[in-house]
Amino acid sequence: MTSRRLPLLHDRVKGHRSWILNNTLGDILPEESSPKHYSQGSLPRGHHLVYFPPFTRLPELLSDGTDTLHSPGPPFNRRMWAGGEIWFHPRRVKYTNRSLKCSESITDVEVKGKEGEEKVFVNVRRNFQYEDVPRGYDASTQFILEDRKLVFMRDSPRPPAEPPSPAPPRSVVNPPHAPNYYHTLTPSRALLFRFSALTFNAHAIHLDKQYCQSIEGHRNLLVHGPLSVILMLQVLQGYHSRKLKNEGKEQEVVTHMDYRCLAPLYAEEELKVCLRQKDDSTWETWIEGPDGGLAVRGTVTMSPRPSKKGQEAKTAKGVEEIPTTAEEGALG
Repeated sequence: MTSRRLPLLHDRVKGHRSWILNNTLGDILPEESSPKHYSQGSLPRGHHLVYFPPFTRLPELLSDGTDTLHSPGPPFNRRMWAGGEIWFHPRRVKYTNRSLKCSESITDVEVKGKEGEEKVFVNVRRNFQYEDVPRGYDASTQFILEDRKLVFMRDSPRPPAEPPSPAPPRSVVNPPHAPNYYHTLTPSRALLFRFSALTFNAHAIHLDKQYCQSIEGHRNLLVHGPLSVILMLQVLQGYHSRKLKNEGKEQEVVTHMDYRCLAPLYAEEELKVCLRQKDDSTWETWIEGPDGGLAVRGTVTMSPRPSKKGQEAKTAKGVEEIPTTAEEGALG
């Protein structure tokens, strides 16, 4: 699978799609979490997840509505989002009409579990770069580097017509610390539909309750993994921005995040987005389900916001520094 050639994706990071996302989340997140308070006309951290969708033709979709690009093939046709890691360039990506590209590659495949119950973990690396390179930029400059961990499971032996059976109770993993701040919300079915539409995602676990119950053994629609990431990032950035402003300190930006999806989150069930500052530059962020157990857990690194003149900033894992001679309409 690591030799599989994946199609190059093209997009333009205009503000319309991000605005739709902000409009959708505006009524369920704190007012301070609106990107207007910290992004200043640039792409908010995490919003790249609603750009560069895979344009898979309808006949190429699997029975659950997912694409085949990263699938190991039959019988491993059921996909879930297991986690990931994101490196952001310190300079912010401004909304632009320039052509951008996202190249994908499968960097690792691992099979876990006993025979008959195997799970295939596939790591997909996404590299976001300029296609129409602005003057003063290097064509190799990456503004976001992302690893996605997907897990593929065997087809369900349960026939679709069989009545749903309740899923066995899971063991609850409690957070190791109390949060410095938290925000509660209840994701609706309409929210999941809108996010699916915005990301060109036809996965039935977010759209078809009967499928979730009869095939996947879940009690309701599942919240998207990428949506959980965006919720954590926006709550963190809003809270941290206000905190720094109240303390009279310079603003900071997210430069790195890693996270794991530990348990499902369901539509129409309350969840709690939690934050805890670990040290000057590191935050722990997590989402608790209605039982108080960990559902998603992440670590975020914040760095000083570079000055307009191109302040030097350390970057992670191959994300290069933007040259200081770049023209407008790109990164700032």
